[in-house]
Amino acid sequence: MIERVAQHQSRFRAPGLSPDVRGVALGPLGVVLVPSMERLVALLRALGEDGALDELLDALRIVQVVSPLRTRELLVEVQSGTSHRMDRLASIARLVGAMVFTGSGRHFVKYRDAQAPFGYDISELLPEPGDVALYHDRFAQPYRHDKVIALRDLLLRLAPAALHRARWDTPRTLYALLRPGLGDAVIGYLARWNAPARVAMVEWQRGGPSDVVEQGLLLQLSSPAPRFVQLLRSLPGVLLFVPDGDRCAVQFGYRHPVPLSSCAPLFGSDELVLFRAEGLGAIPLAQRPPFVDVQAVTSLVANAPTVVDGVKTFGATATFNLPLRLVPTGGAPKRVAAAVIPTREQDTLGRILGVLPPTTLGKLSIAFTESSIFVHGPEAADAVPLGTLYEELGDDVYIPLGWGLSPPIPPDVLRQLSRAPSDLRIFVTGGARPLTAISRGAFVPATRVLLSDVPVVEELTLAAPLDAELPLPDLWPTPPGLLTGLLSPLARTELPAPRPPSVTLAEQNPSVAVAPPSGDEPDPRG
Repeated sequence: MIERVAQHQSRFRAPGLSPDVRGVALGPLGVVLVPSMERLVALLRALGEDGALDELLDALRIVQVVSPLRTRELLVEVQSGTSHRMDRLASIARLVGAMVFTGSGRHFVKYRDAQAPFGYDISELLPEPGDVALYHDRFAQPYRHDKVIALRDLLLRLAPAALHRARWDTPRTLYALLRPGLGDAVIGYLARWNAPARVAMVEWQRGGPSDVVEQGLLLQLSSPAPRFVQLLRSLPGVLLFVPDGDRCAVQFGYRHPVPLSSCAPLFGSDELVLFRAEGLGAIPLAQRPPFVDVQAVTSLVANAPTVVDGVKTFGATATFNLPLRLVPTGGAPKRVAAAVIPTREQDTLGRILGVLPPTTLGKLSIAFTESSIFVHGPEAADAVPLGTLYEELGDDVYIPLGWGLSPPIPPDVLRQLSRAPSDLRIFVTGGARPLTAISRGAFVPATRVLLSDVPVVEELTLAAPLDAELPLPDLWPTPPGLLTGLLSPLARTELPAPRPPSVTLAEQNPSVAVAPPSGDEPDPRG
């Protein structure tokens, strides 16, 4: 019965269907088919939580329809506006199991989805559409209007649902509905404690077949203290309400199925509606009552005794002298921040520190005393499984892991009583002298104490560097062994005297005859 719309298609068989700026087939109206009232409430709540309900309230209409099988379903009609609004509506509707259609008049076709990004068109109209006809890829059938459901009436009939106790928060403004018999006692109590509260007289009709008009006192408390909230909740005949928007309030500990802050246009600007739980119904107050401060309506009688003169006061000059002890505690321990290790375990501690990663070792600092080694590192002290582990109690005060103080003295008070300066770290070690103070300056990085002084051997150079001011000797012609001597340790010593030019034996002694060469070769000298 339906077919996909092609890109740039301009003619449609469905009445009122036309392409928008994105080419999506869209009608002036959008219709959401909801199978039950529970799904309708879920749809309205999802739209209210998403913030889309405010945009749809101006033309929203809920119609109960009857199918050919005489089943009753619900149609939610809205102005489609743009395809962006319809995409948002379709995404939320499909989440709660509803179907979305678009069109006008009596014919509505399925809105676009992933299979048809430009929407759908009707291949053939139903001959008898009834009051409204819906065309889907799984069915095409007419529906008959049964009745129109006003959204305001639906909201007034819905009962608030209970909240989990963990989600009970003390609101900034709190309303309390009192029976007239409790008014004087509660108002007088709030006035004596100077609570920021105002009161008004309200009247409402019981509703139903009865014409009885009930009365009560309505208190408005601004930023109430938790003890006032607990006290009012424990009183029978007192109902507390938390504002949900500017014009509605829901009973404390409950929530309305639909966010009332998104339905403000459905209530008058001066109207105040109190939604009661447990089937008691809502109390609509056509006019917001005038509130008056509780101090103005309370008659206080001065029953104070006569002022006594000449009273002498004494300061606290004695103490109870209780001993400070360490006691096991059942609470969860905090993060390990330090460790105290006996001096006899120094070798074991050194081997542990020697295998720690560099990043962990760099976060540790160590201080040495005559009897103990104090290792401090809030981010890495748990890597040292030795000695007694300590957690930080606060204000640079450390206590053994899993132990507590008796009496439970706060860390700042303990530092004041010990008269320890702020630059000392206090370790609660117990015993006759339960506190041990170590100066922060005594802690040195753990990387500084792993090794002692490292011996260094200074080596002499084999050859001094060349002197740039002395000219290099002429190496050619060079007597044998002179080039090798330049590379020896004595290369910078004075060079030997040059040899005289070589002469022959005949030149040295002309009287000595030289034998001619052997053979028949002539003498080259003539």
